[in-house]
Amino acid sequence: MGIVIAVIVAYMALMLFIGWRASKSVKSSKDYLIGGRRFGVLLTSMAHQAAGLSGWLFTAWSAQVAGMGLAAVWTSISSGFAPFVNFFALAKKVSRFTALSGAKSFIDLLEARYYDEDKKFIRFISAVIIFISITVYMASQFMAAGTTFKVILGWDYKWAIILATLIVTLYTSAGGFLAVVWTDFIQGILMIFAVLVGTYVVFNQVGGVSDIFAAVAKVNPAKMNIWINPLTIVGLLSAGLLGYMGQPQLVQMFMGMENPNDSRKSAMVAGCTGVFMLFVTLFINMACTVLFPDSADKNTNFIQLIMTYTPKFLVGVVTAAILAAVMSSADALMHVVNTTVCQDFYNKMIKKGQADDRSVVRVGRVTALVVGVAAVWIAFNPFEGILWVNWWAWGGLSTFAPVILLGLYWKRATREGAIAGLIGGFAGSAWWFAAGYYKILHLTFVAFFVAGILEVIVSLVTKEPPERVQKMVEQLKD
Repeated sequence: MGIVIAVIVAYMALMLFIGWRASKSVKSSKDYLIGGRRFGVLLTSMAHQAAGLSGWLFTAWSAQVAGMGLAAVWTSISSGFAPFVNFFALAKKVSRFTALSGAKSFIDLLEARYYDEDKKFIRFISAVIIFISITVYMASQFMAAGTTFKVILGWDYKWAIILATLIVTLYTSAGGFLAVVWTDFIQGILMIFAVLVGTYVVFNQVGGVSDIFAAVAKVNPAKMNIWINPLTIVGLLSAGLLGYMGQPQLVQMFMGMENPNDSRKSAMVAGCTGVFMLFVTLFINMACTVLFPDSADKNTNFIQLIMTYTPKFLVGVVTAAILAAVMSSADALMHVVNTTVCQDFYNKMIKKGQADDRSVVRVGRVTALVVGVAAVWIAFNPFEGILWVNWWAWGGLSTFAPVILLGLYWKRATREGAIAGLIGGFAGSAWWFAAGYYKILHLTFVAFFVAGILEVIVSLVTKEPPERVQKMVEQLKD
């Protein structure tokens, strides 16, 4: 295991080095919060994909495919094509609105669009939703890290979680958004490499796609049926195609874009990467159900594949790639919470927008430590498995999707409508989970449509937005 540990240590050292180097470039709160708006096509698209797919791709996704078989293709379609939707629908408009409004955070963006600078209701409600959901989301990533270390290295699950949390907290709190985007870019490349290795192994051990399907059908014919409960299909499709647009950690990537007109190029890079990774890993994980039919923990199927059929050096590299998937989401999530606390709460609400750059950055770094501890506690005491801890948070954050979409495309959307949508969507998603209906219809569908319907209805019966806001929305048109 010496080689495996050496590769992992080298990877972690690289992430810390990037965080340290990024910290040297942080000269202002704008640098820390949105990277100074200087990210190009490759950096934005790869960081977006790494943050979006997360540790779910190599752990919970394995368990989902093992349970659903070919029916999991609905998630491949949803999450695979979601980047196209996200970039085409939001990237250009978000980047332009950021420039028009001077927003430094996701919540700044919402507050400016919904002219709530005086009352700050939207700022407070959004901060609560983000803090709760993202802390839970980070916990799911640390659960994935703990599972990976435990299976590959035999380490204690809790100590593995603490180590992963420490690394992410250090480089994120040091370099802010610059560190997040650069580390996510490298981690995205590692994730692609891991998928390629898995593909090579499966084709050597089982064969091509038709061979995989034949082998699965021989073991369990039911796993080759893609038709399941129609409501479940609708929910799985909504999770990515609608849910991506509500994730603050992804939308904030668009705020850092240097050129809004690059959104179409970025969409092609991110979308093609997403389709490749989601469909190829579907076939890999189906092959794993044949190779490891008696696996005690289906979350570890992909990990077992690499451990069983590749040299130790590759085990180390792929382990680093799995940790990259975990960390690329965890760091983006942590940065959003940092921003929520230091910019949206401390600067805008406590200091009335008068906090100096040094104190904003300092509060952000302290916040990273506090949130890391909270996420670790949840990872130690999970309320569900990795898949549903992850999707609980994803569903809650999906509440933002219709609020952002309506705000950027419909100038009649009002502050009161946004408030109703945010409260109703998040509460509806939480209730849906508590009632136990989440395995029938995904939480994202509930959050999106409850929030969207409420916002439209309330907007139509309340006073229209100020002229200046409507003009900004008009300026977003191509």
